[in-house]
Formats: sequence, structure tokens, C-alpha cells
Amino acid sequence: MKKNVSLSLDEKLIKKIDDVCKVSERTKSWLVNKAVENYLDEIEDTETAFQRSEEPDSEFITEKELRNSLK
Repeated sequence: MKKNVSLSLDEKLIKKIDDVCKVSERTKSWLVNKAVENYLDEIEDTETAFQRSEEPDSEFITEKELRNSLK
């Protein structure tokens, strides 16, 4: 079920939203909904990573080791 939400945004942000909607041929509702979903997913991923980093058996590798493993 969808519900209406009222919020205040800076005029510059509204202009950016309008521009993206025009180019992508999407509605403001669609764009803001996707942005919020993505942001919440990012927060959830960050929290999960933090919780895992606190586990005693956590292992870490450096960025260099990661890049080498992807080659």
C-alpha cells in the first residue's frame, strides 16, 4: 500500500530531481522512492559490515590484496 509523505527539500535539489526525471522520463515519486530505497540498502549493508567486523574471528585484507585476488 502506498501512502503520501510531505517533505521539504532545497530548491537546488528539487531542480536536480526535475532534471533527472525529465531525462529519464520517470516521475518524481519513482525517483525519490528509488533514492530512498538505495540509501536504506546502503545503510543496512554498512551496519551488517560493521557488525561482522566486531566478530572475534573476523578477517580483513588490504585493498591491494583484494585487487590482486580479482586479477
